[in-house]
Amino acid sequence: MTKTLIVMGIVLGALLIAGVILSLIAPKRISVTNQQFIKASKQHVFDQLRYMKNFPKWSPFLVQDPEQKYTVSGQDGEVGATFSWEGVKEKSKGLQRVAKLKSIDEVVIECNITVPFQSNPTFSYSLVEKDGGVEVVQHFDAEMPAPSNIFGLLLNLKEKISATNKQGLELLKQASENKKTPSLTSK
Repeated sequence: MTKTLIVMGIVLGALLIAGVILSLIAPKRISVTNQQFIKASKQHVFDQLRYMKNFPKWSPFLVQDPEQKYTVSGQDGEVGATFSWEGVKEKSKGLQRVAKLKSIDEVVIECNITVPFQSNPTFSYSLVEKDGGVEVVQHFDAEMPAPSNIFGLLLNLKEKISATNKQGLELLKQASENKKTPSLTSK
């Protein structure tokens, strides 16, 4: 009995030390940058990004959870407009808010995710006219304080975020290049 308790104590102590070391070396921030060339006018792509009513056309999250419920509020297309969602399949909840608009060159969207975990990532989109279209550079940035950073490292969260963001940019490309994409209304 005593040997078992000693072994369990050593194992628990080793796990605790490993957790502390991992939390110290794991990144405390996730930053991901992706880009997509879109054959459309800069104004059209800018409008796809700034109007929250357009987000369902290119949201990778609605592809993953098509029954997601969402609403758009505020002056759509302006700083402060929000897209609030509640997932059905994915059990997620939060909102994203247009935080900054710079001419037709940049859109910054801040998120507040409350379920299944608390997170406040930021998506920045820069638009540059190029070769008959527009190059969209998306930068994702989120803090990952300990112990969340351990799970981010172990679950390869950066790669998963990058894959989801690439899917969103591909959907943005499709929505922007296909002018006949139907408008979706709030659910």
